[in-house]
Amino acid sequence: MKILGVLIIIAGIALGIYLGIYLMLFGGIVQIVNGVNPIDAKDIALGVLRVLFCEMGFIPVAIGWSVGIYFIMND
Repeated sequence: MKILGVLIIIAGIALGIYLGIYLMLFGGIVQIVNGVNPIDAKDIALGVLRVLFCEMGFIPVAIGWSVGIYFIMND
């Protein structure tokens, strides 16, 4: 059970990094840049929102951490 707990923690951290940095932060910046050339206010606004909410990548980390610690402690 301890190995499963550690794997869940690692998976939660990996998913949080992917969601927070790649999808939200990098994707938001790319969306802002793509919305500037032919000015598209919707793309710019949604890109700014994605960048502002890139901290949402913490949610999978917190869930994975909590579940992983539960499996480690209840061996």
